[in-house]
Amino acid sequence: MMMTPPLHSNQQGVTLAVTLIFLFVLFIVGVSAVKTSLVEEKMTANLRDRHIAFEAGESALKTAENWLDAMLDYPTPSSAGTYDMWLLGTLGSGKWWKTNTAEWWVDKSTASDTNSMQYAAPRYLVEERAFVQSGENLIIGSGENKQGKYYYQVTSRGHGGSADTKVHLRSTFIKRFD
Repeated sequence: MMMTPPLHSNQQGVTLAVTLIFLFVLFIVGVSAVKTSLVEEKMTANLRDRHIAFEAGESALKTAENWLDAMLDYPTPSSAGTYDMWLLGTLGSGKWWKTNTAEWWVDKSTASDTNSMQYAAPRYLVEERAFVQSGENLIIGSGENKQGKYYYQVTSRGHGGSADTKVHLRSTFIKRFD
């Protein structure tokens, strides 16, 4: 006795429906993976850009501190930034380092070395913060010779790869002029 194959009319198409649902789920998972990957790539690029800006700001701080350290004579600060030395408070109030424009920074600050990854050269400003006298004043000749420590506030601005990525850093530098 010979068996006859089942007729196509007996099949309901369940396999096709299950396969289509399975492909749709795989498609959704694939699209989600691509979106997640793109977001992570953007986050990594932003983190890298921020790191470049931070390193640029650090380099400007170091340049300013080296400049102060190499000074032999006391630079008299002024409200006009004569000798690249500012009186504390003359640059602005509040968070002036964040609110001033790029043009203001170029006009008022000193540039540091840059590299090709930075949007603009890192810049710094030096303000005399305070003088702390140690001991007594010594009168030598016709003038007074103060002995003590000068405190300077150094503010820097570094850029990452775009104009939108900026980092502002501050340090305090202590110097004696003998």
